Amino acid sequence: MKNLFLTAALAVVPAVYAQDTTLYECVYQYDVNGTTEKGDLSDTFNCILLIGEDSSKFLDYTAFQLDSVSAIKGISDDVLKEYEARDQKAVPYFDRRLFNSLSDNKLTTISVMAPFTYKYEEETPLIEWKLSDETQTVCGYECRKADGEYGGRKWTAWYAEEIPVPFGPWKMTGLPGLVMLATDSDGIHRFIVVSFREGNGKISPDDIPNVIKTDHKKFEAQKAEYDKNPINSINPSDIESISILKGETNNIIVNGTLVRNFEKGSIPLEVVETKSDVKKNEHNNNSKDNITVVKTGSLKK
Repeated sequence: MKNLFLTAALAVVPAVYAQDTTLYECVYQYDVNGTTEKGDLSDTFNCILLIGEDSSKFLDYTAFQLDSVSAIKGISDDVLKEYEARDQKAVPYFDRRLFNSLSDNKLTTISVMAPFTYKYEEETPLIEWKLSDETQTVCGYECRKADGEYGGRKWTAWYAEEIPVPFGPWKMTGLPGLVMLATDSDGIHRFIVVSFREGNGKISPDDIPNVIKTDHKKFEAQKAEYDKNPINSINPSDIESISILKGETNNIIVNGTLVRNFEKGSIPLEVVETKSDVKKNEHNNNSKDNITVVKTGSLKK
């Protein structure tokens, strides 16, 4: 029955494409397990991949729900406020949106570093995959293995040829089938499909006002530093207003933008050297340079 559904859905793709609609919605569980400067970290996120003909969008599931409700014409203010509250209180929260466009070979990442929102673009495909004949079943689909490297990490992905789209979670793109499972070699990051279904609605880039454009390298370094301590990363001169959202998390809102403060910090998907890392290395190097080895004679007479 599953095969029949996919065959039928793919058969009508040409007619659907012209409407710029979401063909499929794929929900992933994203697990992070490791150690930060604040201690052991173990988090589970819920994300969703919206799949179209030649584009996809990957974002937090709670953010997706808010987007969907906001797009409904005539939605009541009370319902909208309810979903906005869910979005603000969601912990943990995958605070990036990725829009992948095959037509112009670009992947766009948007993320908040309060009180500003940043955006950068890079070319796709990002990863040079090595395909294998090894298989395993994920979420009811037979998947093939592929290995690749990106952002300082080695990744293993399992993709379903039965779903012939070159998309996957985060930046796992360019394979001859939907990525159902992806893990890094250190066992820190894992994406796994928990639900695959027909989609509805449209896929389009996020139109966010006053977004600050940057580049990949600068953004990732700044974001890694920011996530260590978001409040301390905010320049006081940029603060126009500040308030506290009382509740289990006591989140802080700066200039109307929520500051998501992760108690145990975070482990970036990409390995980057932050400013604090540089200072640590400089300190360690200077310390070594300042050590003077003094030869001592024997204490025996």
